[in-house]
Amino acid sequence: MLKKNIKIIGALTALNILISLNVGYKSTYASSAKSTTSISGTTIMNKNHKHHDYKSRLDKLANDNVINKKQEDAVLNLIKSDEFHQSMKKNHKCSKNKLNALVENRTITKTQESYIKQAFLASKKSGKNFKISFNNELDTLVNKKIINKNQKTAVQNLFDSCKKERISNLNVLFKRKFDVLVNNGTITQKQEEAIIRGLLNSKYNS
Repeated sequence: MLKKNIKIIGALTALNILISLNVGYKSTYASSAKSTTSISGTTIMNKNHKHHDYKSRLDKLANDNVINKKQEDAVLNLIKSDEFHQSMKKNHKCSKNKLNALVENRTITKTQESYIKQAFLASKKSGKNFKISFNNELDTLVNKKIINKNQKTAVQNLFDSCKKERISNLNVLFKRKFDVLVNNGTITQKQEEAIIRGLLNSKYNS
């Protein structure tokens, strides 16, 4: 009888330990999930404030006493990433469509288009001045006899026209956004012009 009671007590103890471990695991898992969600939320929020090198451009204006820190923050808060993504998408479509047009009118072949796209991506990823980097990449293609000089010129003209279109679109977007700050007295008209000029001189628009 005593042995039977000991076995029952032992079984109950083991069951309690398992229940305790299960509850502990659920609690830890829930805490971990909550922490992950929080980190993801923070990451998403931080991504909304990554505007190429716009922040560094505004920092320079603040350091040069063109604007103050409060005005810089007000400008950054108006720059929403989704709007700029849309602007970049439009520019990507511009380049893609015009490259396709060069293939259709037989200025370049489909194979050459692929090499040019690779050169474009390499230039973007380099983190350097895009125009200089892309020119060097195209020169490499010319030297390897993948494209000729006339084709290089046609491609550069294509991207130059897309660049002008992008800057024009960004200028309109910046003006529309920052007019709000001018109208509510946060910045002056002169400061708005300096801000837009500084942002459009970004290396990504070079």
